[in-house]
Order: sequence, then C-alpha cells, then structure tokens
Amino acid sequence: MSALQAPITIVGAGHSGAKAAAALRKHGWTGGIRLIGAEPHLPYDRPPLSKAVLLGKKTSEQCAFYPRSWYAEKEVDLMLGSPVVRIDRERGRLELTDGSDLAYHRLLLATGSTPNPLTLPGADLANIWPLRAPDHANAIAGALQEGRRLVVIGAGVIGLEVAAAAFERGCSVQVLELAPQAMGRSLPAAVSEAVVAEHRRRGIDVRFGVQVVGFDGHDAVEAVRLTTGEILACDAVVYGVGVRPNSDLAAAAGLGAPNGIRTNRYLQTEDERIFACGDVCLYDSERYGQPVRLENWRNAEDQADTVARNLLGENRAFDEVPWFWSNQFDFALQVAGLPALGCRTEVQGIGRSRLFLSSDADGVLRGVSALGAIRDIAAPIKEYKGVLATI
Repeated sequence: MSALQAPITIVGAGHSGAKAAAALRKHGWTGGIRLIGAEPHLPYDRPPLSKAVLLGKKTSEQCAFYPRSWYAEKEVDLMLGSPVVRIDRERGRLELTDGSDLAYHRLLLATGSTPNPLTLPGADLANIWPLRAPDHANAIAGALQEGRRLVVIGAGVIGLEVAAAAFERGCSVQVLELAPQAMGRSLPAAVSEAVVAEHRRRGIDVRFGVQVVGFDGHDAVEAVRLTTGEILACDAVVYGVGVRPNSDLAAAAGLGAPNGIRTNRYLQTEDERIFACGDVCLYDSERYGQPVRLENWRNAEDQADTVARNLLGENRAFDEVPWFWSNQFDFALQVAGLPALGCRTEVQGIGRSRLFLSSDADGVLRGVSALGAIRDIAAPIKEYKGVLATI
C-alpha cells in the first residue's frame, strides 16, 4: 500500500482501537493512521479501573496504554473528544461534530459499548455512578471510605469486582440483582453460586430477584427503594446493568445489526473498505456456528491484531477461543470457551481451587471455568483452552 493514500482511520480510541493502531505499525503499514475518539482521555486499560484504581494502588492516569508521546513517535494522528457523526461510504469520508470532513483509505470501527443507563426516579442524584471511564473510577474510589454504605446494582463482573474492592476498603456492601444468578450470561449456575459464596462468606449481602424502583435523597443518594417496599440506606450506589454496543453510527451507514456491527470471519463488514473489532463487533464464528460478540480484554487484544493484518490485506480468519478473567478478593475467576452454552457441569478440585467443565447435551465440552488461586488454575485453564481450540 502506498503511504500517499488517505489514512487508515480508526473510529473509537478505546482498547481495541488503540491496539489496532499499534498493530498496523507492527505489521508494516507506513501510511497515515488516524485514531478518533469521543472521550477526552488517552486510550486506557479498563480492568484496572475496577480493581487497582478503586483499591488506591494505581491512578486512572496510569491506566493509559501509551503516553501521548507514543502516538507522535508512531505517527498516529490522535483526535480525542471528536465524535464522528456520519460515515459517507460512497465518498469514503467521515463527518465529525465540529464539521470536519475527513477522507479514509480503510475504516475500522472500534466504537465499543456504553453502559445501560438507570432510568429510575432519583437516578440523577449525586453519588450514583456506573463504572466505565476514568472519571467514574476516580469518583467511586473517593467514596469508598471506612464505614461507608455502598449499594451495588447488578451482580455482573463489574458489580462483583466493585463489591470486593469496596469491602476491602472497609465499606459495608449490598449487591442487588434482578436475575436469579450472578453473571448469568457468562457462567453456569454452579460457577455463579461458588463466586457468590465467596462474597457472602466475607459478609457481603448479595440478593437475587430484587428490583429497584427508585432512589431517595436531597442532593446525594441516601437510600435505595425496592418493589417490596424495603428501603436500604446508603451513601453511594454503583450500577452495572449491562451494556449496549455503540453501533448507531454503523447502522446509519447501513452496516448495523440488532446486536452490534456484523462482520464476516475476517472482521470485515459488507463494505469491503470497512472493518470492525472489539466490543461492538458481531463476527461470524465457524467454531460456534453463529454470530458472536464478546466484551472482554482478551477479545479486544486478539481482534485488534487480526483486523490490523486484514486491513493490510492478509485475510486471516478470526475464531479464537474466548477467554476472560476477574480478580476478586484473593481469588481469581478464569473462563475459557462459552460455558453458558453447556447444560451440565462437572466439578474438579485442584487443591483448594476448583475447575468447572461445562458440556452440552451431546457431551461436547463447551467451556471451562476455574475459581481459586492463580497458581492452581492458570495452567489447567491454558491446557483446556488448547483442548477447546481443537473441538
């Protein structure tokens, strides 16, 4: 490809977008790279926000993948706080909120996802936050003081990580979940129950089948109201009630899908010049025989590298075995494959740690979960990830 062509443009300066820019340089692209982000922050690593930052072990600024100087050294034109409002596919151009009109050679959509909002009465009170961006993490970390009362709405990965961090900071914590189990989209019930048991054993109040109807307070939240009429006094609320893929821009350009941006195995949309990666990417998976969209760190990394190669014409199919982890208290949860596709789970002990092997009705292994000390579970999960890759 000629360096004189219009730049390869990446819309979305999050994890996958930033790593795709790095991968383009790694794999030999010498032309222009433009990285456009709606947020004002340098691209940052999200997992530390719910762990290290909340525990005071790291600042949100230290979560940036690269310093600003890196982008200049790599000749990546970094445009932050500049949302794209329209893709003109016929002309190969983008329109930004400030009226800019930019040409692209190839376009990568790495627009990520957005937390579902709380639309309940009182949700606009102070001290009610999601946890998605550095500003959220900074505010929550400031509220996690000894003796404070925190209510966490949603027993997903983020909710449970926040609960663990808050408890370690000396807060009393209640976790409220409308569904019958924690992390229901990702884990079998047996694994979910084991994780929740670790929280309850330490004194965290985790409740299921609970619906919040509103919040009370003057300027800041003081209580959470439930459908049962119960009122839970609190000093702060953190919510994690799922996310939605940021696919509106693609949909307006005729490339949207009900649950993300649909691509083929090569992470390419029906427009041969436009690709997608990360949380927003709904890719055709030969491994699972269906479109798959993943919201985790490993997927953002792996897709960034594959899509960079494909932007440069390599045509590499993406169909990695999914893998994610969560660190809570002194234990780790690691998951390989898609165990939620299984209907039966076998439990194996490894010292004080446990493996959960999830198989479908035909006895085919669909996923493996591990709970316990990293020294116990890291090697088995790696081994089973290899096994899953051969199925």
